[in-house]
Amino acid sequence: MAADLGGTFWSALDQPVSGWACALTWCAATGLFVFLVNALGGPSNIDTVESVYSTWAIAHGHLSCAFPIVAPSNNATYAQPYTSIAPVYPLVSAGIAALTHIGSHVPFPTTGALGPRCATGPQAMYRWALDARAFTATYNIGYVGWLFLMTGTVAFLRSVGRGRRGWEPFTLFVLACLPPVWSAVGDVFHPEDLVAMGLALAGVASAFKSRWMLAGILLALAVLSQQFALLVAAPLLVVAPTNRRLRFSVAGVCTAAVVVVPLAILSSSKVLRAVTLGSGDSSGVGGTAVRLLRLHGVLLAGVSRVLPIVLSVLLAWWVLRRLGAAVRSPLPFTALVGLSLSLRLVFEENLHHTYYFMALAVMILLLDVVRGHIRGTFFAWVLLSTFAYNAGFAGLFNRVSWRLGASEHVPEVLIALGFVLVVIDLARRRVRWYLIAWLAIMIGAFASWPFTRESLRGQLPFLFWQVLLVSTGIWLAAGPLVQFLRDRVPDPFPDSSPLTSKASLQDFPTSPVPRPEPLVRDA
Repeated sequence: MAADLGGTFWSALDQPVSGWACALTWCAATGLFVFLVNALGGPSNIDTVESVYSTWAIAHGHLSCAFPIVAPSNNATYAQPYTSIAPVYPLVSAGIAALTHIGSHVPFPTTGALGPRCATGPQAMYRWALDARAFTATYNIGYVGWLFLMTGTVAFLRSVGRGRRGWEPFTLFVLACLPPVWSAVGDVFHPEDLVAMGLALAGVASAFKSRWMLAGILLALAVLSQQFALLVAAPLLVVAPTNRRLRFSVAGVCTAAVVVVPLAILSSSKVLRAVTLGSGDSSGVGGTAVRLLRLHGVLLAGVSRVLPIVLSVLLAWWVLRRLGAAVRSPLPFTALVGLSLSLRLVFEENLHHTYYFMALAVMILLLDVVRGHIRGTFFAWVLLSTFAYNAGFAGLFNRVSWRLGASEHVPEVLIALGFVLVVIDLARRRVRWYLIAWLAIMIGAFASWPFTRESLRGQLPFLFWQVLLVSTGIWLAAGPLVQFLRDRVPDPFPDSSPLTSKASLQDFPTSPVPRPEPLVRDA
């Protein structure tokens, strides 16, 4: 039941929208995203060290410096890259940098200045970037992450029957406004996460359209953007029709080999570490459950990176056993992917920025779009995840003077709005318990209390926020799937295996409306 904004509003979004209106929407949503990032002082310069050196090196043809292995240095005159991100975003940003001739008025360091196997490359490139004033222009390339995410979202919506309708502009505007989305560029510089999510959604859309080779290529590129995309590829491989799995797998493996092998040969094996572990594996603040276990080395990598993938495979297999071919309808599969992505947050070793919740937030939003209405609990969850880590409003690298004031007063405005909504609900003789719970948390954690200068947010441990936000995120993703399982008509042939039955040889149905027996096309 569409109770949060009214069924009339959601029904209106089912009306068709012209192609020109969709194109204008894409431009407007892009403008909104850029405006929000700029209004909050972005693009951020935090963590740019993980990608800018690879970008500059590839743009100027020095592939040996794409993933240099450089010993830590005490020299503070340049930024030292301790970690590197996976190769797809550096390749994309390098292409844009080359086309736009960033810093071309200053000669780039020669091979001799970069040193053998780029041993002194970062120092030389840092000095070049200062002279060429290439930093800001390179940071601005991060906006391309939104274009990938927007394109993947549109492809997904159109594959499930929500595209070219009012849902398309509505979803894009909501997506651009989500702090977990724009904070990946505006608060911390990780546009590769947006690129990975966009490619993953495009891959899922291709699978819905029975284009399994293209799906394998896109999912491989997503994984080569950020490792968490494996949590989308793994359940997709499990639930894929038997006669499509080989095509999907071979396309993905070949794509990965074409990208990774040349870089590993020409640069270093560091590219393999960036692909398999991602960029968030370095030690630091966090206080998560895994961090409190004090794990190190291979054991830490196994728990934080491998274990979520294993559990996502087991989860997909269990749902496939329960639903058979029905798992390949939009609602259960979208919910399955959301649950799979939530496992990354359960076992994450560092969880101290709002952008960590980006992938899960996007999938929950799209899950609600598939269902036909956006739950108020989703917006409440997004706001809590935003203020829990103060994304976009305050930090060590503020470049906008009003951000600190916003961090103090925006929660108060929202608390006042929450009180108004509760009063309206009481006048209508209804109670939304999630709203009351959200209001209580906002007051307790973010309101300014007497005799104190700061709210309680800074005194609450990271583990508290991980348990609260991750558990509620799992509930948001799992709820529709549990309801689908309850409404599912029992299989008249319970002894037939979903891995070998005729139904499993059929591709994804494309109807956005969940049905007990979804319509599927022949393979």
